[in-house]
Amino acid sequence: MADDLPLMARGFCQERTKAALRKQTEALAPVTYHNRHECKFLVQERLALQLLQRVMPFLVPDPNAAPRPGHSYPLASLYLDGAGDCLRQETIDGRGDRYKLRIRTYTDEPTAPLFLEIKSRRDRIVLKDRCVLPRHLLSAVLRGDLDDLPPLPRNQQRALHTFVRLMQQRRAGPRCVVRYDRQAYMGRGDDEVRVTVDRHLSALAESGPLVRLHDPRYRGVPIAGVVMELKFTDRCPGWLAETIRALELRRQSFSKYSTSAAFLFGQQATALA
Repeated sequence: MADDLPLMARGFCQERTKAALRKQTEALAPVTYHNRHECKFLVQERLALQLLQRVMPFLVPDPNAAPRPGHSYPLASLYLDGAGDCLRQETIDGRGDRYKLRIRTYTDEPTAPLFLEIKSRRDRIVLKDRCVLPRHLLSAVLRGDLDDLPPLPRNQQRALHTFVRLMQQRRAGPRCVVRYDRQAYMGRGDDEVRVTVDRHLSALAESGPLVRLHDPRYRGVPIAGVVMELKFTDRCPGWLAETIRALELRRQSFSKYSTSAAFLFGQQATALA
């Protein structure tokens, strides 16, 4: 379906669709963030719109969101966890040094890649490593079999091997898929500044090597508002800090994975990221 592709609008021809998908893949190239800060706010829709209105002169739409209505695109992430949901428990316990293992997709297109991600947190500093993965090799990677993988750039190799090592250390496997729509902007002249609003959180239990946007098993996860994330490297821009003060926003950690797992499995919930 046309709605499945983040860089395609309705009515585009097939050739345009393929070109758009290639552009999306290039824009979502593997990244490693260091000294990265994420400020999360669980706010009402009205307040999120008010903040966006104030900061819009300093922003441009994210390239993957620009062609879509409302500058919003869907994404889904398959989260891995170990026995007793040990990774999630570290979030609940507020451990300062923790990480998440996930496989992310932005489309159900069979030829589109997936993205392996390690999102680590050192107190308030976030580090994220990402590796492109051909979709058909997900099962092999989750088994720890890397023999059939194509050659990868050095930074992707490092991310891939670290992902598999951590997965095996924790004996982690698929736990659930979390899906939402992301309205996304980046700093005008500074693409390391990101302002996003996540809406329509839903999730499903998943124990196999499968992650997709459309699945009848998805269930809406009730939360008290929308999740706004402000991301920057090293220092918060002055215009963003002033907006936070002017609107009297209070930073609130919020884990979409932990909240979704609590909803699906009836476990303890947590607001920590």
